[in-house]
Amino acid sequence: MLGINDFLKKVPLFSGLPEHDLNTLCAMVEEVHLEMGEFLFHEGDAGEQAYVIQDGQIEILKNSGGREVLLALRQRGEVIGEMALLDAAPRFASARARTDSQLLSISHVHLGQLLDTSPSAARAMLYTVTARLRSTEIVLRQSEKMAQLGTLTAGIAHELNNPAAAVQRGADQLRQAIPELLLAHAGLQHEALSASQWASLSALEQETRRRAAAPLDSDPLERSDREAELEDWLVSQGVDAPWELAPVLANLELNLAELGVDIDPRVQVLVLRWLAANFTIFSLIEEMSQGAGRIGEIVKALKVYVYLDQAPVQPVDLHEGLDNTLVMLRSKLKSGVRVRREYDPAPIRIQAYGSELNQVWTNIIDNAADAMDGRGEIILRTKRDQDWVEVEIEDNGPGIPEAIVEKIFSPFFTTKPVGKGTGLGLNTSYNIVQKHGGEIKVYSRPGKTVFQVRLPVKLGAAQGGENPLVAIPQPSDEQLKEILMKARVIAVVGISAQEDTPAHTVPAYLQRKGYRIIPVNPNLKHVLGEKAYPDLLAVPEPVDVVQIFRRSEAVLPVVEQAIQIGAHVVWMQEGIINEIAAEAGREAGLQVVMNTCMRTTHRRLFPQEKT
Repeated sequence: MLGINDFLKKVPLFSGLPEHDLNTLCAMVEEVHLEMGEFLFHEGDAGEQAYVIQDGQIEILKNSGGREVLLALRQRGEVIGEMALLDAAPRFASARARTDSQLLSISHVHLGQLLDTSPSAARAMLYTVTARLRSTEIVLRQSEKMAQLGTLTAGIAHELNNPAAAVQRGADQLRQAIPELLLAHAGLQHEALSASQWASLSALEQETRRRAAAPLDSDPLERSDREAELEDWLVSQGVDAPWELAPVLANLELNLAELGVDIDPRVQVLVLRWLAANFTIFSLIEEMSQGAGRIGEIVKALKVYVYLDQAPVQPVDLHEGLDNTLVMLRSKLKSGVRVRREYDPAPIRIQAYGSELNQVWTNIIDNAADAMDGRGEIILRTKRDQDWVEVEIEDNGPGIPEAIVEKIFSPFFTTKPVGKGTGLGLNTSYNIVQKHGGEIKVYSRPGKTVFQVRLPVKLGAAQGGENPLVAIPQPSDEQLKEILMKARVIAVVGISAQEDTPAHTVPAYLQRKGYRIIPVNPNLKHVLGEKAYPDLLAVPEPVDVVQIFRRSEAVLPVVEQAIQIGAHVVWMQEGIINEIAAEAGREAGLQVVMNTCMRTTHRRLFPQEKT
């Protein structure tokens, strides 16, 4: 015991503990021995204990994109496993012994008691956690970039493979076709053809070239019948291997008699071979040209996507950026994901960090494809709103559960299985949009998830780089006054029992002013002397106004319920903005107020009433 006591005194987390508390802690810890290569815990496991390394080395590992990423190597005297205990979340990473190791195990209950009673331990823990978060984020962001680069590279390689294979295949077939053309041409040179006959053959050659560039879209059955007829005729003319010549001539669909080639049947067979060889060569050249053009298109899209050889900030074509992102992700999308573009008719150009902005589109579209499991529809919308532009990326996947919507932009938060994501994609997107002085929001329900990104046309137009307040059409003072005068029953969604919060003080003020307040909060039974209901659909009486104290991302389902119960007004409190939900309410005939405090508005419009 004395050995453990002396050891823990040298650990920063425990060094400031009173002797009595330290002795108590020593009695509670358990010793754990690991052999080299043995796992202490795995990523995704429930966190029940923290550990102090007495001896040996422990690797902290994260599975990212099917790869094992070494986040850190912990040594003697370091604490590990504490983060899962502090936020009551599954293990963020795995721990494996690099050498034979000895550790001390502390339960989450004892660790909690320690942090509650020891300021020095709490400070040490805060320092440890923040330092580790910072270092972990740096390592994972780099790993995420490499994984994303690998994914895009694999996708581009897949996209380049098909046209490159077409060019290679065409070149191989061209090597065989050219000698056949030369042989047929030499045969015609030995025949005594007149100038008019050579002129007719030249016209046939031009028609052959034209049809190779634009093949006729004939019925397959008719073409099959024509092949059979041509093969029979070629057999009757004693042509060798007629089954090779017939399909080419059927695709060509030329009638020699109609084109005026007046020659005897023996020479006519030579002409047919010559035309077939011409058609084959021109068709192969056309295929190779299309393949090379496709390769050029992909390379150009890749160059624009990363904004190679350009300044970090430059004018960016928003539609081109979205289209190039789709090119980068084509191998992932084409299997079963439909993409529909609903772009603003006018071109949209903004000042931006072009390659970083494309990373935002990549993260969102890639997540949408994953959420739909490769089957569904993605809609891309853009519009210009004076000095701002708006991009919406919608998918018809299963949606994001309401309980986690508020967490999706947090670092390390992911809903994907272990090893499928680091939880940094959307956090990176959020930071990039912030860097541009814009805002990013998400609205989700089963069958419809919309990511909305608003960006200033001119970089730096937003004050201080913070999310700008969006200019929302608001009711006039006369309309607001009429709403407040007509309203009798107000359902308050997201009401709080904490008396020092606006979600409590605002409805309390309105209640004092004579309004009937109906609390709506699934976590409360009673508040302000009234029964609380889990949602609007459970409210048993008519409602005039639905007042909302919820995050912007969670507003849309509330508005939909307000429409169902026949409310007249939806009032989003100050700081709450959801244009999609507002539009849904307006289309259903509701009046909508956003980003406005009802208490402040009432005091301003009815100053004669005592508060």
